[in-house]
Amino acid sequence: MTAPNARSTPAGPAEETRFPTLDARFGTLQAMSAGMQSRVYTTPDGAHVVKVYRNHLGQHTLEAANMRRAGLDRWIVDTVEADGVEALILRHFPGRPLTARDVPRALPQLREQLRALHADRHGQVDTARVRERVLRFRSALAAYPLEDFFDAVEGPLEAGLLEGPAAFCHLDLWHDNILIARDSDDVLIIDWTRATWDDPLRDLALLKTGTLDLLDAEASLQAALGLLPDNERPTLARYRAYLALTTLHDLYWFLMNAPYEFERERDRKVPRTRHALARLPLRP
Repeated sequence: MTAPNARSTPAGPAEETRFPTLDARFGTLQAMSAGMQSRVYTTPDGAHVVKVYRNHLGQHTLEAANMRRAGLDRWIVDTVEADGVEALILRHFPGRPLTARDVPRALPQLREQLRALHADRHGQVDTARVRERVLRFRSALAAYPLEDFFDAVEGPLEAGLLEGPAAFCHLDLWHDNILIARDSDDVLIIDWTRATWDDPLRDLALLKTGTLDLLDAEASLQAALGLLPDNERPTLARYRAYLALTTLHDLYWFLMNAPYEFERERDRKVPRTRHALARLPLRP
């Protein structure tokens, strides 16, 4: 999934498509869910998941490469080009997407997994891209009273606070992309197509707005603070900027792609983020 708080939808009978080569290898695939870029199927024995891409952009191999970099090699079975599609074959993880009640018990493994992921450093954060995003969001969201959000990003950005080393980040940490086992606290992060080099605090901001905000505002903030590498003022100020930027991105996405949901999402997201901004320092 790639959209903020997007919903995966079951693939109904009208959406089913046969894959002769894949069916011959695994048995008749059963539709599980459909996203914006892919459809997900399971094998009849439940042992494997088949993620099918139709855009022919090589996302099956990209996702596999990103999973390997994240240390998730054991879940990858194969990448296949057949039946007019590109497919990533994965071992089935016996779990389900996080719900609010799952978040507290998932936090220890999330903390461990994300710290290991973010320890992989390469290059510098692309602050020019941050500036481009802010300008785009300002243009699209000009009619809405969000100046405090823009100030929260632009001040630290112009002060050079967002410059620094980049780490390997997932960048799509909303709750449907975090699975928890049915009979244990094991956690698996899925959907690695957006993973790339960025500020790890941006990844953690995405985790808050997409997953931790299943909790109430204060519980979400406290959980988020517990995931930060430290609670020093420079880190908190940088995290504050990325929380604002992430919320602006989410609002922009809904306005452009799902305008019928924009007001509901704005009314849910903006107070949550303002609660956090009020508790975090604007400057180091």
